[in-house]
Amino acid sequence: MQTLLPVCIGLGLLTSLSAQPEVPGDQCLGGTLISIQQDSITTKFNEKVLTYHLAPDAEIWRRGVDLARIQQLVVGDEIYLKCARAAGGEVVASIVAAVQKDSGVDLTPHHIREIQVCGGSLVAIGTDTLSMRNDKGVCVVHLKPDTEIWRGEIFHDTNALKLGDDVMARVIVGYPTEDLIADGEVVANIAKTEGPVVDIRSDRIVVDEGRHQRVTVFFDRRTKFDTDEGALKKGVTVMAIGLELSRYKFRATSIVVEK
Repeated sequence: MQTLLPVCIGLGLLTSLSAQPEVPGDQCLGGTLISIQQDSITTKFNEKVLTYHLAPDAEIWRRGVDLARIQQLVVGDEIYLKCARAAGGEVVASIVAAVQKDSGVDLTPHHIREIQVCGGSLVAIGTDTLSMRNDKGVCVVHLKPDTEIWRGEIFHDTNALKLGDDVMARVIVGYPTEDLIADGEVVANIAKTEGPVVDIRSDRIVVDEGRHQRVTVFFDRRTKFDTDEGALKKGVTVMAIGLELSRYKFRATSIVVEK
């Protein structure tokens, strides 16, 4: 999260902030909202309690709605901030966004989006929805017409998926319905390994991940190789990503030889 150091709003802050630089994230943390004042809010981030004053033209957003007043926020909200430095040098909050617990946020001015991750074991497949079960229950992802589905390669419909697949999607929370809408690619059964190559054959390598765990990585004409740092051979360190076939085995879509 990003934060804002305590400042006092005075007449000097009425200067437009549009030409002022953004404040780095480590100076503009958010947190859990614990109180609301006339022109500021107080949040708790880890064990720090901080008060953030607002820019005169600050954008205030809560779960899909642009708010007219800071007092419309709710104590307990999870707050994300974007900060700017006013003409007098003061750090002020230019965007205040309140989201659900465990959500992230895209703080694009006037186009704020609440972001979550929906993933788990695939339990239902529709033409434009996917349902995944995880430790919190079942989440449903709504697919847009242009949503791409990755299952070892790119597909443009849900026919490539199978019940039981391990599916993950970044989603946008659509208000007021709170539908979860896929934002970009949906991935299924993705696997990754990194470590030294301990065996190599014509169609596979074996990677030692450490802790007595070895992964067999198959490759074929569809696999993309990045060998700028050296040839694929025993002893080199690689990072491979691909489609999981079974535990400790997957088909690589890309293999990178690392330094």
